Amino acid sequence: MAGYRLEGPKAARMYEVILPKKLGYFGKVQEVLEDLFNEDAIRAVPFIMRSIADRRRRDPSFDEAAWVKTLCRASGGYSIYEMDGRYLSAGGPVDERVLVIRFIFHNVGQQADPSTDFLAASLEVVNHLVAHRFAEELGVEEQIWFLEFPATRLAIWRKDGDPRPIGDYQL
Repeated sequence: MAGYRLEGPKAARMYEVILPKKLGYFGKVQEVLEDLFNEDAIRAVPFIMRSIADRRRRDPSFDEAAWVKTLCRASGGYSIYEMDGRYLSAGGPVDERVLVIRFIFHNVGQQADPSTDFLAASLEVVNHLVAHRFAEELGVEEQIWFLEFPATRLAIWRKDGDPRPIGDYQL
């Protein structure tokens, strides 16, 4: 029988982006989520271009390549589910099915390394590389919700002998 060892609990952050589930959005949802794994696509996001320029102005030694690589590696993955809900609009109650995209961030190992501080990068990744992109590029929704769960704790039961380092998994 295989043994497991407990890692954690350790600091983690969880975010959810909630938007109406519409067939016409599927292509944009896939594009935005796949772009999280592509450094060139991340660099092309207007917010990232402005952030890079601002960081260079403030700090001439700013390591753009390392920062973009951290943004790219930080998310590690995501989970998608849908839920039904009701909300009150100006015209009365509205029933709606929504798409929820969940991200769980944690640092590799037990200690934060400045070059891979995924917790520090997590807010920028989800808020600007996902939620803001949906808002700007879909451009038709009154609201896209972004939830942050900052005090999340994560524990992982890892199978003994598992060769993958911490952080190579996403639920």
